[in-house]
Amino acid sequence: MALIYRSGAASDLPAVFELNRQTLVEYWSYEGLQQAIKDGYDLMVCMDGTSLAGYLLSHDVIDEVHIMQIAVSPEYRRRGIAKQLSRKLIAAKQGMSLLLEVRASNHAAQSLYIKLGFSSYGLRKDYYAPRNHGEPREDAVLMQHQSD
Repeated sequence: MALIYRSGAASDLPAVFELNRQTLVEYWSYEGLQQAIKDGYDLMVCMDGTSLAGYLLSHDVIDEVHIMQIAVSPEYRRRGIAKQLSRKLIAAKQGMSLLLEVRASNHAAQSLYIKLGFSSYGLRKDYYAPRNHGEPREDAVLMQHQSD
């Protein structure tokens, strides 16, 4: 079955929440995701039939787009889903600056973003909660893509 990329809807939130909870240390509550959609955040999903393969959550702030979350289900990784979701967002937000934070240790994500035309412009010290109890907080690498 072919993967389908489309705008997300409120009916996608249960699957988005579950993937969010399973894959992100700093996952949002279901209520937080609902509020984000009510507040006008954009949700893009990648579906394989009725299964959620991945999603991207972003928020427009004047002339900037903040990529809040991007997650791909483990069984769908290494198939270019995060790249396609990001490319679709870049194409949809022409003329806007896209911003994101990524864990300093997440070299795979940083490499993907660099291939998509993002560049690093700074650090947020101690931004992320530790992955495991007793570990230090982790810095966030700030990245930006300027759409044409």
